[in-house]
Amino acid sequence: MVEIALGSTELQAAAVGLVTGLLYTAVRAPIPAPNVLGGIFAILGTFAGFVLVAAMRGQLLIG
Repeated sequence: MVEIALGSTELQAAAVGLVTGLLYTAVRAPIPAPNVLGGIFAILGTFAGFVLVAAMRGQLLIG
């Protein structure tokens, strides 16, 4: 079963990512993530495909 939920871990990860992005930009360092929109969409598309297959298999639990 695949469970998808928005909890404290996800919110903490988003906060850490935001702070990391701010710090890297402040010191003019390259960010440790795709710096083009296409790369970000590729990551989102990969996750969407994972969710779609889990839903088709009846293994998706959103909660």
